Amino acid sequence: MSDKINWGRIRTEFEKDITKKLEKLPGHREVSENLKEFRGIISHELPETVPKEIFQQLITILFKGETINVDEIRKKFLNPELSKERKILEKNKDEFEKLRASAGKWVSQNLSEKELQTLYKEHKTGLPRRYTIYENQNLPFQEIAIDTLARFKLIKDKS
Repeated sequence: MSDKINWGRIRTEFEKDITKKLEKLPGHREVSENLKEFRGIISHELPETVPKEIFQQLITILFKGETINVDEIRKKFLNPELSKERKILEKNKDEFEKLRASAGKWVSQNLSEKELQTLYKEHKTGLPRRYTIYENQNLPFQEIAIDTLARFKLIKDKS
């Protein structure tokens, strides 16, 4: 079943969705040093499937420029979303692995490692945006893209 998935369409849907969610997020160089960790939560840790309203709420807090208690932000916004994501992935482990295999075929045929690195560097893709969630932060972008697409599809379908 998962081999019949139109991963190109899923990728386009993902890119549009994450672009809308992050559209007002200032760049790394545009925030003060004391807000970089908080900005990193928004840009690199918050799951893609979190509602746009939560992204916008956090971006609004960031724009205030006030000192942020990062631990409180993690407790209130990030941890509950990561918990939801983890539960869905655990409950649907077999389906997730099938989606990963299917997405893996598509990614290997359509997105080279070099292309993904270039697109990410030029802010033209969000597929590897959550590279910080992996124990090995030097994981190939293709692997991260596979996980991202499979996770996005599964969680969107199950939510």
